[in-house]
Amino acid sequence: MKIRKVKRRVMPTFEIITNKKAPPRITTPKSFYRDLVGSMKAGDWFVLDAEDKDKVSASIIKYARGRHSLYQHPEIEDKYVCTITK
Repeated sequence: MKIRKVKRRVMPTFEIITNKKAPPRITTPKSFYRDLVGSMKAGDWFVLDAEDKDKVSASIIKYARGRHSLYQHPEIEDKYVCTITK
């Protein structure tokens, strides 16, 4: 029978504050791709390089799930076309 030892780390302690509001944010969370896709309408499209395809595809899937199409450019090698469909 094998016994596996698991090292446990000490959890930090937190002070939970319930008697006042949290301080306001001084930064705003921004996403280039959320802003890009949010401003695009059905039929809008752009061309991207093959090396950027995976990164852009992951971001576009997050913000335009089910309303985009990504395919290889029919005339230019190593380029892809991303089209907003809905």
